[in-house]
Amino acid sequence: MAPTSPIFTKIGIIGAGVSGIAAAKQMRHHDPIVFEGTDTIGGVWSHCCYSSTNLQSTYRDYEFSDFPWPAAVKKEYSFPSHLEVLDYLNSYARHFDVLKCVRFNSKVVALRYLGGKTTTDKMDTPEEYAASSRVTPFGKLLSRPTTRTKFRFF
Repeated sequence: MAPTSPIFTKIGIIGAGVSGIAAAKQMRHHDPIVFEGTDTIGGVWSHCCYSSTNLQSTYRDYEFSDFPWPAAVKKEYSFPSHLEVLDYLNSYARHFDVLKCVRFNSKVVALRYLGGKTTTDKMDTPEEYAASSRVTPFGKLLSRPTTRTKFRFF
């Protein structure tokens, strides 16, 4: 009997914004790949912000349960600026060592259903990945899929 190659499993997360880095932190023991289309984490907080943009709710409503805001931000009714939010997200990512999972300047341009495969296939080029079962997009989506597939969006 010929030896079989091991099953190669990888978790892909699209986008290194708030939800993407939180997902990477939760899945870090699985060594996920976070595909980030820009050169930094933070999503909308690092791009497309006016200098006067602040959080629309108090810091308490935008705090990770396992990572408190710095003391300087914790005022009774503090609405952190976009720079404070970005600093908080970067601190979170460094603290939980998720930056090593992020592939910067790696924009996902297409997702294609490959059929009923139960394992992940290695593709011919390093820029292509074949995924089975689950796709987790956390960034900008131009359109929703029009066909039912095995992919689960959440």
